Amino acid sequence: MSHDHLPSARKTKRAFTLVELLVVIAIIAMLVTLLLPAVQAAREAARRTQCINNLRQISLGLLNYESANGNFPHGNYNYIDSTGSTPHPYDGTQDRRCWFHDTLAYIEEGALYDDFNAHMETGDTALGYVGAATVVESFMCASDSLNPKLHTFWGGTGQNTESQGFSGNYVGNAGDEYFNPSVINGESVSAATSSAKVNGVLFALSKTRIAQISDGTSKTAMVGEIILTPDIDSHDIRGRYYNPAHGGVLFTTRIPPNTSVPDRFNWCSKSPLKQTPCVWSGTEMHLSMRSWHVGGANMAMVDGSVRFVENGVNAAAYKAMGSRNGEEVLGDL
Repeated sequence: MSHDHLPSARKTKRAFTLVELLVVIAIIAMLVTLLLPAVQAAREAARRTQCINNLRQISLGLLNYESANGNFPHGNYNYIDSTGSTPHPYDGTQDRRCWFHDTLAYIEEGALYDDFNAHMETGDTALGYVGAATVVESFMCASDSLNPKLHTFWGGTGQNTESQGFSGNYVGNAGDEYFNPSVINGESVSAATSSAKVNGVLFALSKTRIAQISDGTSKTAMVGEIILTPDIDSHDIRGRYYNPAHGGVLFTTRIPPNTSVPDRFNWCSKSPLKQTPCVWSGTEMHLSMRSWHVGGANMAMVDGSVRFVENGVNAAAYKAMGSRNGEEVLGDL
């Protein structure tokens, strides 16, 4: 019998229809949409943890400096907004040096510290240090996409014609009001020399000892965060460690974190980010803490602990954290 006309034993393979394929793609897109915020939140949590670790390392470095030298370093070696000269005992030397440089030896950056120190012993300014663009990872917050910020509107001095050096996210606590107040205890004072008489921990010519922090080391701020602003049409020297004399390496607790109230000091961007408003002024200068972390910013206390300060913090309690000896009741944050 011929098999030519028997039915085929092969089964027809069934493929996805276009509709089914579109449904699968839609389901995958929906899953990605649902998972993406969770992935982003996990990444930000990791970045925030790294930022906390950086602040802890810096604060412990400052504590080791205090232990070795009997006091914390100067916040600035210049009076605020005074450049090109430094007062006694430096008599013009150590121009534009700040607490960042003195901390390097205590955060495993001894080689950079030694090289920088040798440069400063020549009598030159920090702005002329050939290694100014050296990136220090511990001073960068991973949540700030501008890092590492090395581009500046124009360069420094000497061989540094391309850049004024490395800028970072961590700044020292100068007090609870202005860097250079025009009035202290009801009396008019020189705006320059007043910057050495404020009530924080790191300020112009400061030599604060732990014993002077009568408000308590766990209740007094030492280092906080800022957001870096790109140099597009002008300089923005917030966080610029090799050109700190205008106050860009300091902050005050005058206003809570991430405020819409502009920072106030010389040499900030003409076209700042929305998150970093600023007004040019040489009087009553101040910077506020700012960060890309959702809802607030990290702050290291004098005892080495780190806390997250929410944007909606009690303003009076937050302000009290800036003074070392105000005898305020900290209250509820």
